[in-house]
This record gives sequence, C-alpha cells and structure tokens, in this order.
Amino acid sequence: MRPVIGIGLVGYAFMGRAHSQAWRSVDAFFDLPFRPSMVAVAGRSAEATAQAAEKLGWAGAETDWKRLLDRDDVQIVDICTPGDSHAEIAVAALAAGKHVICEKPLANTVAEAEAMAAAAKEAAARGVRSMVGFNYRRVPAVALARRFVEEGMLGEIRHVRAQYLQDWIVDPEFPLVWRLQKDKAGSGALGDIGAHIIDVAEFITGERLTGVAALTETFVKERPLAA
Repeated sequence: MRPVIGIGLVGYAFMGRAHSQAWRSVDAFFDLPFRPSMVAVAGRSAEATAQAAEKLGWAGAETDWKRLLDRDDVQIVDICTPGDSHAEIAVAALAAGKHVICEKPLANTVAEAEAMAAAAKEAAARGVRSMVGFNYRRVPAVALARRFVEEGMLGEIRHVRAQYLQDWIVDPEFPLVWRLQKDKAGSGALGDIGAHIIDVAEFITGERLTGVAALTETFVKERPLAA
C-alpha cells in the first residue's frame, strides 16, 4: 500500500479552487508513489474557510497558516495566496521541513525572491522539495516544442513572440481585486501573466533572459471596488 502524503492549502479563492480540483483528481490520472490526502485549508475567516473546506473537499480548516506548519499530518504546503504573502509563508514552511508548492509570480520583489530561492536551496540539502506553479510546462504542445528545439529541428532560435490570450480583466466594470493592487500584486498583470510567458520561452528554448526593455500602459485607470 502506498504511503499517504498530507497536503495543506493556504488560500481558497480562484487558484485555491483550481488546486483543490487538482489534488482531488491527480491520483486518478497519474501513478503516484504517494496517496495525496487533503488534510486542511487555511484562510483568515473561520466561517468562510470552513465552508471552503466542505465545498472543496478538505478534511479540516485552519484560520492561521502557521498551524499547518505545526501539524505532523501535513507534509506539503500549497501556497495560493496573493503575492505579498508568498515569501513569508514559503520561507517558514521550508524551514519547518514542509515541501512547498508556490503559485506564480514567485514574489513581489527581487529581495523576496532571492530569500525564497536561498531558503529552497538550503531546504533541498535536507531533502525538502519546492516548486513554482508554472503549469504551462505540462501542456503537450509546449513539451513538443521544447523537444523540437532540443533535437535541432527548428535550427537556431533567434526570435520568440509570445501572446497570452486572457481577457477577463479587460472589462472596465471588473472590480478592483487584489491582482490589480500594487501593494498586493507587485508588478500586477505584467508579473502575473508575464511570468508564464517568460518561463515558457525559457523552458522551450533552453535560454535564459539576460535583459528587459518594455513599454507599459494601464488602460483601465478606475474600477469599482470589490464587494
């Protein structure tokens, strides 16, 4: 019988729901060495977190993410919070010996990202794993493109053009959610969406970004407040 590995989720909104669906389904699609157990979800509101736990399939609920680090039945901490809390949670979880999955963008500042990378490197020496949720690497077409490049089928790669087709915040009536607030989202849509574009480009080509030049514009300058 496969050993059980306990999951603790931090955040239950948009990405938390997506990750919950993934944890519920992953064992049916892949031959895993461990059997995932959805132990607990953490959020700030006791009532809302309890409702999310019941709806999304988590066995328990915590109102403080630090409680997940104290639990012996949690081995993986899955971070689905806004970017302004990624560094604190990830560094603490790694120090506590928990494996970490962190949503992108990794952090809101270079200093935070460097601290997280250093914590991950130190934890890796103790056998503790960590990763960022760059899910597009798993798209079959992306994997095939990477193989084409690796096998030299496309010759020398001189130019990459990337476009992210997502328009759910184009609507000017879409409320001012955390993704659109600089103190919570750091670089905003550029980091949120651009992180995927940069990672996929590097993943396919095998090259690393060495410089950046950009022009940006905020098209919707005023939005209604979120309810």
